[in-house]
Amino acid sequence: MNCRAPCIRSCFAQAVFSGLSPLVIEDVVDEGVRIVVRARTGRDTAVCPACGAPSQRVHGYHWRTIADVPVDERRVVVRVRVRRLVCPTRGCRHTFREQVPGVLGRYQRRTTRLTRQVKAVVKELAGRAGARLPAILAMSLSRHTALRALLRIPLPTGRMSRVIGVDDFALRRRHRC
Repeated sequence: MNCRAPCIRSCFAQAVFSGLSPLVIEDVVDEGVRIVVRARTGRDTAVCPACGAPSQRVHGYHWRTIADVPVDERRVVVRVRVRRLVCPTRGCRHTFREQVPGVLGRYQRRTTRLTRQVKAVVKELAGRAGARLPAILAMSLSRHTALRALLRIPLPTGRMSRVIGVDDFALRRRHRC
C-alpha cells in the first residue's frame, strides 16, 4: 500500500468517527483522558428556516462543543465550527446558524448517536442506575439528565380495541351501577 502517514491518519479518523461523516474532520487531538475532534461543516449552502431560500452569505462563525460516543474508554469531545448565515431574500434578511441533520440536533450537546445509546441504557435502567452505567462507559450523565432522556422516549402506540364488552355489576341486589 503506497500511502503516507497523514493519509493513514485521516483514513483512520474517518473510520473511527464514521458517525460524523457529514462533517469535515480537520484535527484529532489525544489529551489523555479525552479525545478532542475539531471539525467543520462540509456543505456550501444552507437553507433559511424562515423562508426556505438557500444561502451562501456568511455572517460569522462560532464553535459548538458536543459530546460523542466514547472511544477506548475515553470521552470524545467534538468542536464543530458552524457558520452563521444571512438570508439573501430581500424581505427576509434573517440570520441563522447552519444545522447538521443526523449528527447535531438543534440546541443539543450530544451527537444523535450518543443520544441513542443514552436512551437505550436509560430505557432499561432509569434514575441513579441509569446514570451510573453510562459513567462506567465514559459517558458523563447525571440522574436528572437520565430521567429527562427517559421522558423524551415516545410511548409505544397501543392497538385500539374494535369491540368493548361491558358487564353489568351491582354490589346489592336489584341495584344497577
